[in-house]
Amino acid sequence: MSAHHPHPAARRQADVLAARIGTDLDTARMALVMAVEDVARRARVSPSTVARVLRGDGGVHLDTLCAVTAAVGMKISVKAYPTSQPSLRDSGQLRIAEYLVAQAHASLRPALEVPVGDPFGRAADVVFFGPDEILHSEIERGLPDFQAPHRAAMLKRDALQQQHARPVRLILVIEDTTRNRRLVSQHAPLIHHALPAGSAQIMRAIRNGTPLGSDGLLWVRPWRDSPGARRASGAD
Repeated sequence: MSAHHPHPAARRQADVLAARIGTDLDTARMALVMAVEDVARRARVSPSTVARVLRGDGGVHLDTLCAVTAAVGMKISVKAYPTSQPSLRDSGQLRIAEYLVAQAHASLRPALEVPVGDPFGRAADVVFFGPDEILHSEIERGLPDFQAPHRAAMLKRDALQQQHARPVRLILVIEDTTRNRRLVSQHAPLIHHALPAGSAQIMRAIRNGTPLGSDGLLWVRPWRDSPGARRASGAD
């Protein structure tokens, strides 16, 4: 039988969630003036199992956790949020990242896959640390839709902003394909409001080291003279 060895970050996340749930359930139990044995009878589990739940034991089965939760008049609600993604090397985005880094002005300090300060494995694709502001670039080669990648990028940008005093500008970098253009065009008003800077303005900021001043959308397309390389698209 194979051993179960979850990733350390996943184990930490599970421990944090289990502790939070246990505290909430214990608070509800005390508000109802219920003994652990009372909760156990209602949940049809042993008192020792209830005690494990209340102290935040992440190894308790989900059905047991739901039973104990219901016994104290509560209900668990679970929602998954986009956080970690495949690395640049795994997702084929590395060449685009390398192209952007090669274009950067000497005043910008580039870094790839920068952790954003939480235990859940999120990382910003490419970050340019400038003297006045930080440019945070998220690379999308194939869009499933627009809202989900934009929302995920905003979560990363907000987490990155909490770590720095300088303004962090989000740059959503999208490969210039017919499909991606068609999908983005469906959300033109939203994009113009949320990402006002266009490709030409973004590339000037990267190449000259001048402040961008706002979030933006950068189109990149294959470089025809050099297979595999990337260049910025002139059209916004």
